[in-house]
Amino acid sequence: MMTLLNGPNTPFGRLAWAAALELGIEVENRVIDVYNAEFLDAFNPLRQIPTLVLDDKLALFDSRVICMYFASLRAGADGFIPQADWAVQSRWSLAVGLMEASVARTMEMRRPPSERNMAAVAGHDQRVARAISALEQAADEICVKDARIDQLATAVVLEYIDFRSVSDWRGNAPRLAGWLESETARPSLAVTRPYDNRPVA
Repeated sequence: MMTLLNGPNTPFGRLAWAAALELGIEVENRVIDVYNAEFLDAFNPLRQIPTLVLDDKLALFDSRVICMYFASLRAGADGFIPQADWAVQSRWSLAVGLMEASVARTMEMRRPPSERNMAAVAGHDQRVARAISALEQAADEICVKDARIDQLATAVVLEYIDFRSVSDWRGNAPRLAGWLESETARPSLAVTRPYDNRPVA
């Protein structure tokens, strides 16, 4: 069985795992401590997650490559990742870029106050605001019933933003906010929700 080396809260890894669930791909999701995972270097020289291990010699990375690989395993998956729909591809890239800005801001704010680069934080905040505004403008295309990669990526990153308190975005994106309230019940999102944000059974 394929193994998805992942973390408990990374939006990139969550997107890959959620894509596998949407497509019915059997994969073991293995949560690792990436900072101490020296074994990961043999599969991914960047030592980053997610990394999809296919066998002892072959691994795939990053999240976009992994999602496209999962789609390649399913006939009829063109609706999930439409290869020739450049608008969908661009919205997917926008959501991934929003993940990058949100994670970068989170990491900067984890530094001791005296060591934080607040100019960098302000830059991340601007990127986050612009990206959410652009996704809100595309809400008619994103807020659809059937799962698609740009839709899934948008839901994942908006939940990450809430999870890490990156931005109070809802007032500026009411259509996305209303859609996300019900979209979070999608099984692939419920199963993959960040560990630290799951209700205690």
